[in-house]
Amino acid sequence: MHLFFTDLDGTLLTDDKIITPKTLEAIDAYIGAGNKFIITSGRPFNNIREVAKRTGLDKYEDLLLICYNGSMIYDCGLEKPLLDLRLDPEDALHIIDTAEEMDIHCQTYSSTKVVCRHHDRESDYYAHQTQMNFIYDEDILSHLDEAPHKALAISMDDRAKLERLQEKLAPWMEGKLTTVFSCPEYLEFVDHRSGKGNAVRYVCDLYGIPVSEAYAAGDANNDFSMLSAAGNSIAMINGSDEVKAISSIITTKDNNHDGLAEILFSLAAK
Repeated sequence: MHLFFTDLDGTLLTDDKIITPKTLEAIDAYIGAGNKFIITSGRPFNNIREVAKRTGLDKYEDLLLICYNGSMIYDCGLEKPLLDLRLDPEDALHIIDTAEEMDIHCQTYSSTKVVCRHHDRESDYYAHQTQMNFIYDEDILSHLDEAPHKALAISMDDRAKLERLQEKLAPWMEGKLTTVFSCPEYLEFVDHRSGKGNAVRYVCDLYGIPVSEAYAAGDANNDFSMLSAAGNSIAMINGSDEVKAISSIITTKDNNHDGLAEILFSLAAK
């Protein structure tokens, strides 16, 4: 049995946020051959579950969802999290306050919505990318019905601003939080035990599968830890140069043209 971990945006999904019929056919063949398929994304749980439903992947009862860059691993068959790492709400608020002092948009998450103080270009961009709903309010904590899994700082034009925020908060975060750039515009704050790579190792241990039998596919720099953890790392041809440099396989087609299909069909035949 193989394990196949895949990022969503820029990897499994096209730029129009769908899965093409050929790739769906390849996933069906791969899972039908007795293998495990694991969606691995920085997106929130409810959003990934909606994507799975919209694309038809929810028909696979034992589908695993790795959410919030490894802060949650959800078993769709058992209908419960296998791993659930969260931020203290006060810590999320401190990150937001510090970011706003530096004129950086920052948001966190309730169980169903994005929560931030201001409606701006960054929130519009994120809403367009994820189709998530927002709550805008000065009182962030009043809208957190549970401890959040992450905070996210966004800067559309200036990654250096995010790097300065990362540097400023680093001493305070030590031993409890970590950061990852999920793309040049997004700086994510999560529990220090999180990460796509740690999630890969957790799932491999769960199923008793050596990492040498695990495949991971991604396109962006927040996929580094996942690609490094898996024995077989797949970079999308549309991915960053840094991702391609650390990967053992580079797809011949991009995410809009069934980039993963050939590999999935090949694994299904083994």
